[in-house]
Amino acid sequence: MKEYNGKINVSKDTMLFVVNDILNQGMKESTTKENILKMMPEIYANVDDEEIIKMLPYRTYEDLERLIEYVKTSDDIKSFFYKREHPDIRFLEDAMIIVMRAKYHDYNYTLNPGVIEKLKRLFSEENRKIAKRYEQIEKLTVGMLYTYGMVDFKFLRKQLCKYMNEIITKKELNDIYFTRLNLNTFVKDYTIEWTNTNEIQYFITYLDEEYSPIDIGQIAQEQKARNMQYKEFNKQEILKRQEYVWDKKTQELYDFIKSKNSNIYKWKFKELIKNNELGIQVLGDLSNMCVFEDDFEVEKLMQLFINWYNNSPQYMLGGYTPNEFRIHLENSSN
Repeated sequence: MKEYNGKINVSKDTMLFVVNDILNQGMKESTTKENILKMMPEIYANVDDEEIIKMLPYRTYEDLERLIEYVKTSDDIKSFFYKREHPDIRFLEDAMIIVMRAKYHDYNYTLNPGVIEKLKRLFSEENRKIAKRYEQIEKLTVGMLYTYGMVDFKFLRKQLCKYMNEIITKKELNDIYFTRLNLNTFVKDYTIEWTNTNEIQYFITYLDEEYSPIDIGQIAQEQKARNMQYKEFNKQEILKRQEYVWDKKTQELYDFIKSKNSNIYKWKFKELIKNNELGIQVLGDLSNMCVFEDDFEVEKLMQLFINWYNNSPQYMLGGYTPNEFRIHLENSSN
């Protein structure tokens, strides 16, 4: 077994996660980073192709493909990192502890023996389809988390099967959720036992309770109290969904506030209006951002706010906007 003689920018926690949760090696937390690195060539040589594909973001998979072509003419990996056509190469740094042993000497890196041959097998037509499938599942899952904030696991699985047009087992989805998603997107699971019925319900969320301005469990309680189903979206709507909803109504509200306070920037405004999806009243905070010259400007803000608020989704409404929710209730009662 060859020893590692260089440096690589990956935390020990990340390495332990990869080695233990992905490669099933059972290393102790007391194991040093250096000893983990010494074992990487052997671990990588024995790991199953599909396990590597499952672990890597699809963008990394594509970066690795470009890397194969690059190393045919050069082993100066550092130059590869700094080339402008590879701006998202940060994903590759974590992947390198799986696929490479880096030697640091005069800014040059050399590959592990046999790595190129191993990587070539990764990019077979069959493996390419596997990687693309995982990318689709991941994007759809993240889109649904952004759409619902906190979503019932059974509903999420049912929708994924519908979007993918295949049966995704609970076991496989759990595996994707607990390994792949937590490498690339911060997600948590919640188990809630409803006291009135003793029903146990499983949820997943990307919201972090520690930093959220609201008790995340309250979202589930509000959804339950309204006795409603989640709003269903088509596949393309879910794939296009970003964390911060930004449409024409949002832009109009932002433009007005920006005209009243030039120090308000889009990122700050996005963080504030995100509270609306969490069910938090934001009108007061928006009003405090403005310096009004007369009552007409106050009225203008109220018009823009009401138009935006009534047409913006809320997690507590299961992804519906207030206007849509009212229509939903009317249809349910008829």
